[in-house]
Amino acid sequence: MLAKHAMRDRGIPTPEFYSFSETAFKALGAAHALPAIEDRLRFPIVVKPASQGSALGIKFARTPADVPQALVAAFSYDRKVMLERHIAGRDLAVSIIDEDERPRALPIVEAVPQGADFYDFEARYEIGRTTFVCPAELDDEVAERASELALQVYALLGCRGFGRVDLMLSAEGRDLYVLEADTVPG
Repeated sequence: MLAKHAMRDRGIPTPEFYSFSETAFKALGAAHALPAIEDRLRFPIVVKPASQGSALGIKFARTPADVPQALVAAFSYDRKVMLERHIAGRDLAVSIIDEDERPRALPIVEAVPQGADFYDFEARYEIGRTTFVCPAELDDEVAERASELALQVYALLGCRGFGRVDLMLSAEGRDLYVLEADTVPG
């Protein structure tokens, strides 16, 4: 969650988000938390544990009625959760390695889930559920901007050695949003 705040503060485009701990959620109660979530985020949203990887515990909430079940799932993995506005579009990953102490972006990979509209844990790890396109078929300007954003995030978060930055390219193909950085990419 700190990374999301740092990106937002630096002006790096990232989807709007709302985060809280299980303790705060219990103290507030669902009746008070859900209206605040609805005011801040537009549906659909993604509900995810704050510190998990590999899409574990991530749930897609199309409506406010879907949020409580998604929160229960996320809280089963972590005591803190993040709710994030869902960006419909293309799922991109930019891996970065340090060469001679300078970070270099590798070719962009696009993950294309098969038979699903959401790239979840099953889509990541069940054979045949996702096609990976490398290099991603992107306009040169979009590819350059994605790599630049990834390198900015890598530097902002003080990454070294290697990492991966996940982004979404909006369905219209114009806007890029940084979802997260992974310092131990799978």
